[in-house]
Amino acid sequence: AQVENWLTDYYSSSPTSSIKEEVAKLHFDNLDSLPKVKAYWANLTINTKKALQQASQERDAFKTLCILAISLHAVQDFYSHSTWVETHPIAADYGTVTWFDEAAPNINAALRTGMYPNGNPIGAGDHGDYDRGINKDSYSRPNWDRAYVYAYCASRQWVAAAKQWVTAIDPAVWTAVQTLSLSVADNIALRKDLEAAYRLSEWISVSGANGHWKGRGSGDNGAFVVFAAQWTAAPDSLFVKALKEKKWHALLTPDLYSGVMPSEALPALPPATHDKRALIIRTVLAEERPVGFFERKIDSPGGKADFYARITVAGQVFVESMQLDQASARPGWTTIKFVPVSLANASIHYELWDEDGGLAGDDDHCDINPTAGIRDLDLNFSLDSHLLQGNGINGVFDAGDRLATFQGEQPDSDRAKIQFYITVKSLN
Repeated sequence: AQVENWLTDYYSSSPTSSIKEEVAKLHFDNLDSLPKVKAYWANLTINTKKALQQASQERDAFKTLCILAISLHAVQDFYSHSTWVETHPIAADYGTVTWFDEAAPNINAALRTGMYPNGNPIGAGDHGDYDRGINKDSYSRPNWDRAYVYAYCASRQWVAAAKQWVTAIDPAVWTAVQTLSLSVADNIALRKDLEAAYRLSEWISVSGANGHWKGRGSGDNGAFVVFAAQWTAAPDSLFVKALKEKKWHALLTPDLYSGVMPSEALPALPPATHDKRALIIRTVLAEERPVGFFERKIDSPGGKADFYARITVAGQVFVESMQLDQASARPGWTTIKFVPVSLANASIHYELWDEDGGLAGDDDHCDINPTAGIRDLDLNFSLDSHLLQGNGINGVFDAGDRLATFQGEQPDSDRAKIQFYITVKSLN
């Protein structure tokens, strides 16, 4: 599902894509009025229900999963590419009301989505880039976290609706989707596609882009070109063929930009429900520690460190964006894990790495633990008291002026220092 969702982006931007124009319709862009937004949502919902039920009638679990994943791209983009956040102010923590939860008379008439391609210069109504425009596509953008929470809640709601639509035809198809298995060869191809989703997003460095993996700073044209050439030269996977050959995305796009509401009744979606709160780790600094004359630096020989983090929160792994050639980086990594409201304590495993991928070999495992021989952090966080414990600290570090600081010490190599805080917000 992650791969198929990402391929929707890839084939709408690839200069050699034969399906570029059609796939580009699934980003919820270029809707400059509320009536156009309403028509897009209505047609997307009807198209998705029809496509899923058609796949169910065909007893095709793989097709069902692909259609759901592609449709989720459009659902999630709405909250990232629109003024939904701005037209839904909330005093504290996070709002969760989705498009389908909002009573129609209450929808703000100023709601719209950004125009793409951007104007020159980029205007306030354009999709924008890292610094300007409506988009909230990375955590360097204002309100990224609020859009992320809305998109999370909307995704859960959309999947719940998909389950209803599919099981109305054949409950066994939904079970088959959840238990889908692949051949050994297809699993290998899936892993390669998943790596491409990360690497091509991370390393893209063209047309003003400097990386798209959660923000800017990771663009590396040399690594991008080599990896892209290898990936595109390989035989197309099942997941690539779902778009390039089978064109299942085209089942979702009819009338999206017609501006006309469909004549048939709109499917009702179940209310967006959750029993979660957001655990947030905000990393504000990652830097190399001084080394002695006879010690190698983290990125020796050559340049500065290319830090990225791998953070496991309550069992889920998050990879935060690499920052290229930043010996003292302030990356602003923001990790959000949705945890059950009943969860009292969360385990956190924090790893810091220097990327030497692509043309540079294996990555360097940085030392951020003061204990000799141990490089990573293993911490426990209380969601109610915000008490953080482990690796020599015992206290509350839940705001920008209350930072937890860790650093590696001799005799370990590749020593680094990090600072972050951890807090919790409710989903209202």
